[in-house]
Amino acid sequence: MAWPTWLPSPPPLPDLIADLSALIAIPAPPFHEERRVAALRDWLAAKGVPAEIDQTGNVVVRWGPPSGKAKAFLAHIDTALDVGAVTPREEDGRLFGHGSADNGSGLSVLSQLAVLVWQSRSQPRQPFYFVFNVGEEGLGDLRGARGFVADHLQELDAVIALDGRLGDIVHQGIGSRRLEAGFETLGGHSWSDFGNPSAIHLLGQAIARLGDLALPQVPRTTLNVGVVEGGSAVNAIAREAHCLIDLRSEDTRELHRLERDVRAVFQDLAHMPVRFHCQCIGDRPAGSIDRDHPIVTAAAAALAAVGLTPMYTAGSTDANAALGQGVPGICCGVGRGGLAHTPDEWLDEASLQDGLHFAAVLLDRLTRRA
Repeated sequence: MAWPTWLPSPPPLPDLIADLSALIAIPAPPFHEERRVAALRDWLAAKGVPAEIDQTGNVVVRWGPPSGKAKAFLAHIDTALDVGAVTPREEDGRLFGHGSADNGSGLSVLSQLAVLVWQSRSQPRQPFYFVFNVGEEGLGDLRGARGFVADHLQELDAVIALDGRLGDIVHQGIGSRRLEAGFETLGGHSWSDFGNPSAIHLLGQAIARLGDLALPQVPRTTLNVGVVEGGSAVNAIAREAHCLIDLRSEDTRELHRLERDVRAVFQDLAHMPVRFHCQCIGDRPAGSIDRDHPIVTAAAAALAAVGLTPMYTAGSTDANAALGQGVPGICCGVGRGGLAHTPDEWLDEASLQDGLHFAAVLLDRLTRRA
C-alpha cells in the first residue's frame, strides 16, 4: 500500500537517524527518564506539536476532538540498563548504542508520526493519543503505561504499543511477578565464628533449588535469577544476601503456583536463627485478545500492505497495562535490531522507514477523519 495521501511525505532516512541519535544519547534508565522526557517534549514543540507531561511523567500528545472513545499509540522512553551517556555510531547500515532498537525504534517512529499528523492539519472524528511513556523496563513495572491507562480508562477503546521486532503482533500479554528474596543471619568472623550460617551460602542453595523446580512448557512458564547481592568482606560470614527473581507465564494461575513454590524454597532453608524475606516488587498482569479482534486484524492488514508477513506472538509489554484493565491492547514492532538490553545494542537503520510506513498505514486504518 502506498503512503497515506493525507499525510506529508516521510523524512529521509538520514534525518530519522540524526533525530534518533540525539535522543538515545540522553540516558534514560527507569525512574531517571526526566532529561529524555524534557528533550522529547522540546523537540516536539519545536516541530509545532503541543505536548504535555502528565502526572506519571509521560509525554502525551492528544490529537482530535475533546471527547469520544479514544485510541492510543504508546512507545516507552526508558532503557533497560543504566549505562550513562550513549555515543551512537553508524556502521554498515546499523546504528549502535544502548536503546537504539529497544525502544529507540518505537520513539523514532511515534515522534515522527506525531509531527506528520500535525503537519497534515487533518482531524480525526475520535480522539487519538501519542504517548511516550516512562517506566516500561525492569522494575519500572509498566508505571508509565499503567498511569496513562488509569487516567484515561473511561475513554480508551484500544492501546497499541510500538516496541519490538518489525512484523511481530503481540496479542497475548505474558504475566510476570518480580520478587526480591533473601536471608539474614548473625554473621561473624570467617575463622572464629565458622559454623554460623552464611546468608550467601544459603542463597546459593536456594538458587540451586530454584533451578530444579519443574516448569511446564504449556502454558510456557519461566524463572530467572537476574541479580545477586550480599556480603561485606572476604573474611566475614555474610549477614545478608538477596536476589531478584523474574517469574513469567502465559497463565496467571501457573504464575501464582510458581511463586508459591519459590517462597517455599526460601522458607524451607530459613531455620533459626536465620530469617528470610520474599516480597513482590513487580507485577505485570496477563491478558490476551483473539487474532480476529479488529485491532489485530488492522495491524495484520497494515503489515501486509507494506509487504510484511505478520507474526503472532506473546510477550510482556506496555500492552499488558491495557489488557490488565480490560482495554484491548497489542504491541507491534517497528524496527529490526539485535543485542537488546546490552551496551552493544544495534538497530537496522533502514528498518525505521519500513516501521514508519507500517505505523502510518495502521494509523490510517484506525482513524476516521472529519
